Amino acid sequence: MKQRADKTSGIDQQRGFWLRCFLGFNCSISISILITASIMAMAVAAHAQIQAPEPFHLARVRGVYVDEKGNPIAGAAVTLDRGDKAVGSTMTDGAGQFEIKHVTGHYWLHMKKPGYSVVGREVVVGEASSYLTGERLYIIAGPAACSDDCSQVFTSKAKFDKAIRRNTGHQD
Repeated sequence: MKQRADKTSGIDQQRGFWLRCFLGFNCSISISILITASIMAMAVAAHAQIQAPEPFHLARVRGVYVDEKGNPIAGAAVTLDRGDKAVGSTMTDGAGQFEIKHVTGHYWLHMKKPGYSVVGREVVVGEASSYLTGERLYIIAGPAACSDDCSQVFTSKAKFDKAIRRNTGHQD
């Protein structure tokens, strides 16, 4: 019986401490420790953030959208955004192919199809350096329950083909 009373009084003392802190009595040291710990936790979280991938440099916006086994995804919405404004949009055809013509500059390419993860990548289109990197995008969609990190985007047909072979169990 005495142990129970001790536990209860400990809880009451803790509640009293927080009440005194809330009311501003003699808690400056504890509050400063809490603030310091919070700032340190935010710094660690900021440091642990994943950096966004570099933008894809393209001569033009065109590509193919497939599932993990290499099957084309038809009817996916493809949009090219600058800020909050859609600059161009299209749908993938029966072969999973898409193209948005007559655009140059920096954009966000978004692809959506129910049942697959949403893809969002930064692209630079039509600038001089663009011609050195890629002519076409090759996108492998991840499952719907997954975030954008599950999708894979390539500018190299060889790397794309290798990823499909790996996904289907046909290693080199």
